[in-house]
Amino acid sequence: MSPYRGISLASFFGCAPALDMHRSHSSMWYHILGNQVTPKVLFDFICNPIEHTNGHANYAPYGLRKVEAALLRDGYAREDVVVAHPDHVEQFIGPETQVVGTYEMDPLGMGPVTMTFTYGRKQTSYDEFYNADLHHRITAAKKRTGSKAKVVAGASGTWQYNYDPAKIEEYDLYGIVEGELGGIGPEIDGAAGPFFDALIGGEFDVANPFKKSQFKVEIKEFVRSDRTYHGRFIHYWNEPSVDEIPNIVNPSMHGMIEVMRGCGRGCKFCDVTLRPLRYYPVEKVQKEIEINMKYGGLKNAWVHSDDIFVYGLNPRTTKNMQPNREAIEELFKGIMATGIEHTNPTHGTLAGAIADERLLPNVSRIIKSGPNNHIGIQCGFETGSIRLIGKYADRKLSPYRPEEWHWVVKHGVKTLNENYWVPAFTLIMGLDNDETPEDSWETIRLIHELETEQPDSKFTVTPLTFVPIGLLEKSDFFDIGNTMDPAKLGVMYKTWQHNFKYGIQKFMSKVGRDNPVKNWFFTTLAGSLGGVPLTAMEKYARRKGPEHERVIEKIKATYW
Repeated sequence: MSPYRGISLASFFGCAPALDMHRSHSSMWYHILGNQVTPKVLFDFICNPIEHTNGHANYAPYGLRKVEAALLRDGYAREDVVVAHPDHVEQFIGPETQVVGTYEMDPLGMGPVTMTFTYGRKQTSYDEFYNADLHHRITAAKKRTGSKAKVVAGASGTWQYNYDPAKIEEYDLYGIVEGELGGIGPEIDGAAGPFFDALIGGEFDVANPFKKSQFKVEIKEFVRSDRTYHGRFIHYWNEPSVDEIPNIVNPSMHGMIEVMRGCGRGCKFCDVTLRPLRYYPVEKVQKEIEINMKYGGLKNAWVHSDDIFVYGLNPRTTKNMQPNREAIEELFKGIMATGIEHTNPTHGTLAGAIADERLLPNVSRIIKSGPNNHIGIQCGFETGSIRLIGKYADRKLSPYRPEEWHWVVKHGVKTLNENYWVPAFTLIMGLDNDETPEDSWETIRLIHELETEQPDSKFTVTPLTFVPIGLLEKSDFFDIGNTMDPAKLGVMYKTWQHNFKYGIQKFMSKVGRDNPVKNWFFTTLAGSLGGVPLTAMEKYARRKGPEHERVIEKIKATYW
């Protein structure tokens, strides 16, 4: 719950390592920072807290605002529903408090970005550090006031408690709200009132498989070494219709609003594709933007979808996922008609961006992109391997074929940049533990070809470790801490080298929108720190041995 000082992509800073409890006490860094990895003073400066009014959060994560709106819609009184600022949660916990719900995206640092940055959780991320701090303060407040409030963890990260159940006991969690399938967060805003009624009424205290209910209680048992842990997991699997999804009533973080749920692309490594597609009508989108403007003073709309270029189409009847250009144009015309100054979508596919040659230029004119108004969008690069993309994400390329993947990437970057869009790519390391060294080198070569063929291109690439969700939920995590072969280290090194050389040094200062002094300051800060990961990887390669060192040297000599 931080505005991150308006810095693009800084929200990923929560994935950064906070503590290394294995650091040698004789090392130089231990004498300087102790167990800290990323200095806490730096993290707390960049991740500045949001504003509050008497402890009430002035802005909150979009999903939390949806639950708030649903409770009010379902009959709960305004004075009984509080969205608390995390630094002031204690003042709302007392003898009359019945439920404390926490909104958790990455509670134990097992998200793909975090697992990468912390070498497979060998270090403690700031996500996990501050989540633990919040729960410890909630527990202390309950003890101090004699509160019997039930602490329930929800949102998209609750699947992580299955892998570290000791935290369930440590945080004194009454229950964990979980979707029917691992990583997919339940859409509880469709039934928030009945859910809290049942929770407060004690209906979840025991598992009763014979009771008819839209909620299912499962008491899971976990055996870890010589300890047995138990957790109460509350499942909800219904998907509300658009009419059943409430509009937010208070401002969301970053001006986020959503325009659809689901995706339809069918990538095997993603859980969003398991949701049915539903589209918000333009009027519903406008109402939420107006809430952010009226009560939050926001002048931007961060448009959430899992692929904006799917908006308005039916993948089952639309040939080859061809975008519905008219629907997308009407959506953004409606967004801009609210009077906001800037908008950008959260996610989109490269194939969708170029499938209709008129789409991106038309949308760009509507949202007024230009040299002083760059549009950021997160795209799944996933891998440079044509074999892997065809095996795990063939519909991600529709209407193109897997063998055209390299062309799609190159043409996609070119088209986006020509219209002043900057893609932030994510790729998956160790995809389903099926990535060969040749797959890794194909990824390295594709990034290098983009750099040499389009030297003025603007994009970033962030490697993520494979996390078993979606249709691959029964697979194993990619263990980056212990199974980093030379070629995968090469992928990490190449991506960070690109981000440092082409992103930070070349165009980071040119894409900021508001304050040139602030842009200069943070670009300078990033430039001074940007080479640290490269140096760390070079030292890691020397420790691992000659094969890892040769990969780094080959990238420096051939792909720099």
